[in-house]
Amino acid sequence: MGINKSRTGLAFRCLLPALLLGIFACEERAYNHARDQGTPEALEQFLKKYPDSRHQGEARGQWAFVAFRKTAAKNTVAAYEDYLRDFPDSSLRILAVKNLTILLEPEFKTLAAEQMSKMKGLVKTEAGVIVLRLEPEKAPESCRNFIKLARTHFYDRSFFTMIVPGVLVQAGSPNGDLAGGPGYFLKPEPNDLPNVPGAVGMAHGAHPETAGSQFYICLQNLPERNGKFTVFAMVESGLETARDLSYLENTGPRGNPSPYRPLKPLLIQTVEIVRIE
Repeated sequence: MGINKSRTGLAFRCLLPALLLGIFACEERAYNHARDQGTPEALEQFLKKYPDSRHQGEARGQWAFVAFRKTAAKNTVAAYEDYLRDFPDSSLRILAVKNLTILLEPEFKTLAAEQMSKMKGLVKTEAGVIVLRLEPEKAPESCRNFIKLARTHFYDRSFFTMIVPGVLVQAGSPNGDLAGGPGYFLKPEPNDLPNVPGAVGMAHGAHPETAGSQFYICLQNLPERNGKFTVFAMVESGLETARDLSYLENTGPRGNPSPYRPLKPLLIQTVEIVRIE
């Protein structure tokens, strides 16, 4: 009996490499076939059948490239929105955002304050949703810029760059850098909206004309910011969510490379613009 078990085990160990080679060969043939076909459908089918394939990254990259070509051929708002939703990590994401911005630019330019006052921003994070009520009568260009960046998916997977416990949170950087932005700057729009809990303002560097995409949410009264930063919205709901985020681990006041930077990447999942009927 013992000898038979030993022989069975030996036979299995001899067969195992052959079985693995057979599986790898099937996977290799399947990938080569999908790659040669070069269609989104073929590549998607391969990825679903072999989710742990060593070709996973290469196949997904090719799938994203092929899908982008189809998207660019359609050149519609809906096509680019679908692409950005399906391929958030694509190396072509920046180009997709740029092309979508071009398509939507005429709409953004004609947005009146009355129209923007009927819009809200839903900032979706891992901790919950923060709902922003825009104030276009006080800061029309900042509101228009926020709507533009949200509608073109610029804010998708953008970073929180500063979380000061119980004081404020700052977000909207595409690369996690305090200086990160959309590649252009906004002019300040000084107004009488105070920096009180729930106030949302455009963040900038030492010079007030360096605001771009990053914004902060006040969690306490910050009167020293009044008149120096453009407040363009107020938190309608979800202030506790922002407060919870502010207490996550960070680098502290003397942090390197920047103070109060989250120790772990903290992302905005997306910002959705909704219209109030």
